[in-house]
Amino acid sequence: AKFMAGVCTVSGVLALCLVPMIGVKLGLGLGVMLLLLAGYYFAIIRFIGQGWFHPAVTWVNVAIEVSAPSLIFLLDAKQNGVLYALTAPPLVIWGTLIALSGLRSNRALSLGAGALAAIEYSLLYAFVAYPNLPPEIPVTVRPALFATRVVLLFASAVFTAAFVGVLNRRAEEALSAVRAKDVFGKYLLHERLGMGGMAEVFRATYNPEGGFEKVVALKRVLPQFVEDEAFIGMFRDEAALCSQFSHPGVVQVFDFGRFGDSYFLAMEYLDGPPLSRVLRAFKGSGLPIGAVVHLAVSLTESLAYVHERRAPDGRPLNLVHRDLNPPNVLLSKLGEVKLTDFGIARAVGHMQLTEAGMIKGKPGYLAPEQAAGEDIDGRVDLFALGVTLWECLTGEQLLAAADATAMVRNTFDKPIVPPRQKRPQVPQALETFVMDLLERDLSKRMPSAREALRTARALETQFPQGQKDLMQVVDMTLKTTVSSAVSLPPAARGTQATPIGPDAPTMPGRG
Repeated sequence: AKFMAGVCTVSGVLALCLVPMIGVKLGLGLGVMLLLLAGYYFAIIRFIGQGWFHPAVTWVNVAIEVSAPSLIFLLDAKQNGVLYALTAPPLVIWGTLIALSGLRSNRALSLGAGALAAIEYSLLYAFVAYPNLPPEIPVTVRPALFATRVVLLFASAVFTAAFVGVLNRRAEEALSAVRAKDVFGKYLLHERLGMGGMAEVFRATYNPEGGFEKVVALKRVLPQFVEDEAFIGMFRDEAALCSQFSHPGVVQVFDFGRFGDSYFLAMEYLDGPPLSRVLRAFKGSGLPIGAVVHLAVSLTESLAYVHERRAPDGRPLNLVHRDLNPPNVLLSKLGEVKLTDFGIARAVGHMQLTEAGMIKGKPGYLAPEQAAGEDIDGRVDLFALGVTLWECLTGEQLLAAADATAMVRNTFDKPIVPPRQKRPQVPQALETFVMDLLERDLSKRMPSAREALRTARALETQFPQGQKDLMQVVDMTLKTTVSSAVSLPPAARGTQATPIGPDAPTMPGRG
């Protein structure tokens, strides 16, 4: 965005300076268009600096950039005629812009840019140029040769996409080699596991003096947020809170500190996917029932531990996670289930509203009282657990909607269909357990994580193979690709999974 803002500003000023040479209409038209583009890019820079970004912005930017020659064509056609417009030097930049789109390291952008340029050029020829050509059309602009131009224009996008693919692979190989030797204090960074809006996570090796080594997940704050006091405060609070935890169902935090200009958090590393990736792999069919029961037991154990934590003086802390959802449930190849992301966990007496006036949490998993900004307790985590288990059983999203506002509205209004209506194989006792967690009326909801754990353990006696089922699910998810299919024995699940691509690990500490 900074590069394009600078180019557009300089080009716009240059076009205005060349008005005596290229004409008032063309010079002013080009100058105004380029300066407006510069204003757009400066606005994008400002939004990004404030932490806002959406992936669609990249596509919009490419569409704007690739459409610029079309506007130049129209200005040339009006000022100097269609013959000049069809042969004008500015049209050469179309291929350059397509190539530049590929430098964003996305082959789809190159192909999209080429397709858009070819379509725009064809439409301009058919509806603007061709009807106004003289009777004796020069050979170079006749339809047959023009069609060749269009094909070559799109071909440049195909070649660019192929080149970008090769370049990306080589760059990733080189980057992996560099990261393998990237020493971050006493940590040796390896491949990046994932990246969020404010931090990135690497697989790393804790490598102090003496030869002792331990594989960890190292979360590092992105450079642009190092000076964000609010985020760093939350980051530090997460480290302080999690360092007190010692439970097999909670991701451990080993270290927190600052190295150079960046803050980091070293956490327990798991070799499996987040539950969100598993749910996508089994979309439409749900997980084996035994695996869901194992998840229920493990997560209620974790919540009971967190909710019942006490201060060193014996005083109850009354902690609430506030952000239980599938990306924050991590799995291992051994069927272990661990709760992570305590970035917005707080004691009941210390809840704070966000700037928008709403309690923090993820839309689609908020309890009604949490979404309403009312006083809350550990039962909001039980509601979120109920949503998560319902989705594990059905393979669908319970409160899905087009946007976050609609999701919050669904929290209050959308009827909650019992899982057995979606999947008749679900045992009645398991359905009752999940629906008790999903009670909107607090007086009817499961009263505590400890009580939920007792119920879940009673269910576990009917599914002693639950951990093995989950191990199989994790193994199949890790092997799943877009073109492969996940299948389980009929005893485990009656339908076949619909696998889709993998995702990056969740970012611990994000609210």
